[in-house]
Amino acid sequence: MAINFVQIGKHIGEIRKRRGLSQQKLAEIVDKSPTYVSYIEGGLKCMSLDTFVSIANALQVSADELLKDNIENNIKVANHELASLIADCSEYEKRVLLSLLKTAKAAIRENRHLLMTRRK
Repeated sequence: MAINFVQIGKHIGEIRKRRGLSQQKLAEIVDKSPTYVSYIEGGLKCMSLDTFVSIANALQVSADELLKDNIENNIKVANHELASLIADCSEYEKRVLLSLLKTAKAAIRENRHLLMTRRK
């Protein structure tokens, strides 16, 4: 499987913006030029592992978060997304979501054969 640098760059840009950082500021933190950071975010440049780790650390995210579309069946990312989704929910909202998830899970398992047929 080829690494999708466009997706990695997209994730970096999205997270950087959520953190309120400019490309200039991120570039300063990771000791790279703003142009290089722009190329990374656009998927135009492949970065070294050192740069990747520096960016992940600067954005305070795991490598999994940046690689999530490059890792098949990454359960850690799914678990993190689920935890993030319910982090700000009230107890009532959590109970409702749990009930919905249980129902959805049962429906998925009951109709797995139909879902698998449609994927082909």
